[in-house]
Amino acid sequence: MTLIDKKIDGKIFALAIPAIGEMMSHTLVWSADTAMIGRLTAADIAGVNLGVQIMFTLSNIMAAIGVGATALVARNVGAGDKERAEYIAGLALSLGIIIAAVLGISGILFSKSIFTFIVDDPDVIRIGTGYTRIVFVGAFFVIPAIISSSIIRATGNTVIPMIAAIAANVTNIVGDYVLIFGKFGFPQLKANGAAIATAGSQAISFIICIVYLIKGVNGIKIRRKNMFNFKKESLKTLIGLSTPAGMETFMNEGSRLLSSFWIAQLGTIAFAANSLAVAAESLSFMPGNGFAVAAAALVGQSLGAGDHEMAEKVAKRSVFYASLLMGMVGLAFFFFPYTIMSVFSTDKASVLEASKAIKIGAFEQVPIAVAMVMSGALKGAGDTNGPFRISLVTNVLFRLPLIFAIVFLIKGSIGHIWAATALQYTVEATLMVIRYRRGHWRRIDIR
Repeated sequence: MTLIDKKIDGKIFALAIPAIGEMMSHTLVWSADTAMIGRLTAADIAGVNLGVQIMFTLSNIMAAIGVGATALVARNVGAGDKERAEYIAGLALSLGIIIAAVLGISGILFSKSIFTFIVDDPDVIRIGTGYTRIVFVGAFFVIPAIISSSIIRATGNTVIPMIAAIAANVTNIVGDYVLIFGKFGFPQLKANGAAIATAGSQAISFIICIVYLIKGVNGIKIRRKNMFNFKKESLKTLIGLSTPAGMETFMNEGSRLLSSFWIAQLGTIAFAANSLAVAAESLSFMPGNGFAVAAAALVGQSLGAGDHEMAEKVAKRSVFYASLLMGMVGLAFFFFPYTIMSVFSTDKASVLEASKAIKIGAFEQVPIAVAMVMSGALKGAGDTNGPFRISLVTNVLFRLPLIFAIVFLIKGSIGHIWAATALQYTVEATLMVIRYRRGHWRRIDIR
């Protein structure tokens, strides 16, 4: 390894490690949520997990503005254009606030209609509706928080988003324990208690990020003059980059959501088992997400500085490290599935089915790592169309048809469904590598 390679690795890990810490914080709180709700009934597990998927699917789609902001802010930081970077930051945050208000109000009003359409079980409808209405209050904060974190990362700082996540998620876990089970004199609110804790933690995350942005991060500030100051060309560029990212998220999250609706038809135990397995697998996503964040920021900054060779080295080395770490988690899934799943629930039937699922999921860990980091690198370069098109192909031609056939035609098991997703991720990783090697991302010029 040369001195240059060591410097590149240092930059990658300086961004990736705090990003992984942030993802770990998010994952642990989700896992804690799942574990605590898992102490309740199967209807609670199903209702809460459906509610989580609905809210965060919609939030992540709408927060795709953060992807465009990352590419543009990073590119301008690399080029040394501070004023332009600050304007884009203010523009992105302004859009996020407007979108959050619309989504939050809509979610509160239509939660019951959504649940009635999805499931027939009256207990799941009742629990899920109450939970979802409360977490949609958090939408007023979660979308601006996601965008604020994206802006901060684009400047080359992943520590602040990690601090915000840890503070918010500690609050969430404590709130879960107190409000779900009625500790320290608080009422026992069960699923609704988890929702209140989640919404409150999202507000804390946004407050921390926005305070730092107002003070300034690596010389980049949110300034009043840039808020709600919509300029046609800049807005067009931001939306042009963000729309494919939002559509990609829609395809990925919408596909998972639709898959969950179908899996629910296999019964409450099957759906609960799948939800538990997904919660466990999210642990392995942390390295992939962390190195994807590092790749996006560093590729964008390198291209802004005109250093294409550095951008390419960052992408390749980020893929290597993510694959190595996620592969190790995959080994744990394969050899200790029942032990891992026992942490998430005391329901033996759900744990048994979930353990079969994550053992198969072990084989998709490296493909997921490759797909995640390649997607991050491409987006950091401003190529948001490529990942969207790949998402479209893998979801429409692989994931959805296979899961539909497994559930409705052959009446298969959760294990069959996870085998189908392993195939999907393998195809997705292959297509991401092909897109990267064609080199279109090197020629994209954005400001």
